[in-house]
Amino acid sequence: MLLPAFHAMAQVKLYRGDSFQDTELAYTIQDGVVYHGDATFSRKVIYTFSDGKVYQGQSTSSFNCLYSYTEKNVYRGESRFSSDILYTIEDGKVYRGNSTFSSNCVLTLDENKLYMGDSTFSSDLLITISSSDVSVTLALLACIVGPY
Repeated sequence: MLLPAFHAMAQVKLYRGDSFQDTELAYTIQDGVVYHGDATFSRKVIYTFSDGKVYQGQSTSSFNCLYSYTEKNVYRGESRFSSDILYTIEDGKVYRGNSTFSSNCVLTLDENKLYMGDSTFSSDLLITISSSDVSVTLALLACIVGPY
């Protein structure tokens, strides 16, 4: 009998600033779950994400859905209405609302670093990402690091 193969997502760690030190570890992301710090215990679960939705804690109930996201937008709750767009994602940048004006840029991703606003200055560095796992999208990062 053959057992089905399960693909486990690589562990991704988000560090504060330009560091890979354990003392600066803000979040650990593994198998669709965002944990506080380095712990991967159920009591440290902040968010669960699945099928383009981010849920509070371990639940995937629609009552606990905080955000839904596509490649281009992050929405409030399970909505897909343009009036509920929290962020627009374009060219490695996250913009507030349904806008792509530079004055509305709240986050910039450059390689494995996430910066505040429309900047790549070291003084604006928020998060350094330990891996480039494709399941951790810029939209998901905006949900974790935001709201703005």
